[in-house]
Amino acid sequence: MMRRLVWYLELSGRELEQLEAVVDFAAGQGVSLRTVFVEDEYLLRCGELPCSREISLLTGKVRPLSSAQLAWQLQRRRERAEQRLAALARQRALEWSREVTRGRREQLLSAASGDDMAVLMLSAGEPLPVWLSGVQRPVLLLGAHFRPLNQLLVVLDDISDTGLLEQGQALAGRSGWPLWVLVPAAKMDELAPLLANKGLEEAVLPLRHWSLAAWLTAATDRASLLLTRASLLLTRASSPALANASSTGINAMLLLPASPSQP
Repeated sequence: MMRRLVWYLELSGRELEQLEAVVDFAAGQGVSLRTVFVEDEYLLRCGELPCSREISLLTGKVRPLSSAQLAWQLQRRRERAEQRLAALARQRALEWSREVTRGRREQLLSAASGDDMAVLMLSAGEPLPVWLSGVQRPVLLLGAHFRPLNQLLVVLDDISDTGLLEQGQALAGRSGWPLWVLVPAAKMDELAPLLANKGLEEAVLPLRHWSLAAWLTAATDRASLLLTRASLLLTRASSPALANASSTGINAMLLLPASPSQP
């Protein structure tokens, strides 16, 4: 499932502090890393406004700000990040590449498709972005306090989604992780034949409360990877599963695109 990770890194964000975590994860999984440095076009447009100003962190002075100055600052941040990435990649024997693009990360991720797995670092406590529900490629969310994985939990509530179970079994088998399947207790009878057919009867954890908080509780204190469909985020308006869900407590979550049988 994992061959190459693609990290859309916003130069205007705080993700530069998480370079080492992403490199460690890619190296640990034995995959290559493509880093896409994203220059926020909205931020650059702010420099075109005659009223644009910036406040110096050193002196507290207010001074004019232009798009050229913003572009220069982003370039300096990118150059420092590239140097750091190159050093980390050499230490971990990681194959990596880079490119620069201009736009909005959520638009780039939503529009992209293919076999590469996109990776998104989460800030502590931030809400799960709703736009993730429409992604066309696998997206790996890594928590702010990510720890190397040692357990896989498949979140299953669709009896027709055999593909999710198969991908979970393949990923757990390649990585040597124990596999558990989280199912709603109310659907246990409905899902039992599918789970038995896959030889997963002993790996089932039925949950009375179907929510992200319950999934994380089932993960105990181990460094878990939750595997589910991105389309599950679409149900947050009509289901409590992800209502008001945030990144708090998430170690890693792999969101797969909707299966062919899903609308």
